[in-house]
Amino acid sequence: MCLHHKLFLICLLFFILTGCWDSHDIEELYMEIGAALDKPKTSTLRRNKEQNQIKLTLQNISPTQLPSESDQGNKKKKYQNLTGVGDSVLEIFREFSLKNDSPPYGQHLKVLVIGEELLKEKNLQILLSLFNRSLEVRDSCILLVAKGEAAKTLKISTDIPAFTLIGIGENESHSANLLPITTNGKATRSMANDENMAIQSVSTKNGKIKFNSAALIKGGVNRLVGYLDEDEVKGLNMLTGDIKGGILKGKDPKTKGLIAYNISSVKSSITPYIEGNHLSFDISIKSVGRLNEDGVHAGNAFSNKFIHRTELAIKEETERLLNQTLTRLQKQQKLDVAGFGEQVRIHYPKQWNHLKRNWDKYFSEASIKLNVSITVEDYMVKGKKEISQ
Repeated sequence: MCLHHKLFLICLLFFILTGCWDSHDIEELYMEIGAALDKPKTSTLRRNKEQNQIKLTLQNISPTQLPSESDQGNKKKKYQNLTGVGDSVLEIFREFSLKNDSPPYGQHLKVLVIGEELLKEKNLQILLSLFNRSLEVRDSCILLVAKGEAAKTLKISTDIPAFTLIGIGENESHSANLLPITTNGKATRSMANDENMAIQSVSTKNGKIKFNSAALIKGGVNRLVGYLDEDEVKGLNMLTGDIKGGILKGKDPKTKGLIAYNISSVKSSITPYIEGNHLSFDISIKSVGRLNEDGVHAGNAFSNKFIHRTELAIKEETERLLNQTLTRLQKQQKLDVAGFGEQVRIHYPKQWNHLKRNWDKYFSEASIKLNVSITVEDYMVKGKKEISQ
């Protein structure tokens, strides 16, 4: 049974058990599984209401659209997208109700994608509040930010785009450049505390989806202010220790050949120091992994010299990623999304009461020292080479 089929059955079972099926025949039910919020194009805006207009795209499925093995090769879409524009989410839902005899039911919503143009202008907290009140969305709903139009993510070339977004988003254990999942509940709690956030960003091209960056949300105003690229996402994950797997690539300092390091674990600690008016941090990153691949033509992976060179190469790459990320966050965006402020709050609670009022400024001026340790503990098949080096 495919992943899409399993996810649908889980949604369907919950729908039945919660008793929400008794007002319609089961075959007529439509479950909203994905949604996208965008800023409407100028041509679709209503006069004198440009500031309040929102474009909503809902993706739903019904039991009659359930994917099965017999559907393989069938080009008929297994989902339906509804699109509307209005002053509020509630107004758009009312329009949807006139087009469909089954009103939107958001408690099965799995993913919400917000377009960058809308998020640059609108407060995310207000957007989620409007959405949650109208559809009663669960805290477990996954949030994503789209580079470009969010609606395009619900039109990618897969059986059911919303399920594809969920599946890729949950693959963080296999990639170092995927952020931990941000849910509706997690974002709501962060915004209630005026915290900055980094949310996984996606883009579409030629009907395909790519998870390739992180959207930076400024606390308080809760708007999109910038992005981290793929390397900087890896660096951020290193800083927070939120890495469950993935590959780091380095160059052998002697032969310049490719070395691929498979991450097994990362431990990160951020220690603050306040001396007078001077704020500084010591960052310790310790990673253990295995040599997954190397481009060195001849070498003995069991050789201490080769292992040492491998660890040096990955350490150098890790430091590059960390420095690039810190430059982006500290000097360019001046935005702490890595938990530096939280460590100050823990270690210096009295000083934090003063610093927190303008924390991003103090963060941007702090000095930071890195200490990176890489340990290769496994050598894969390459370790069998016995040519001395």
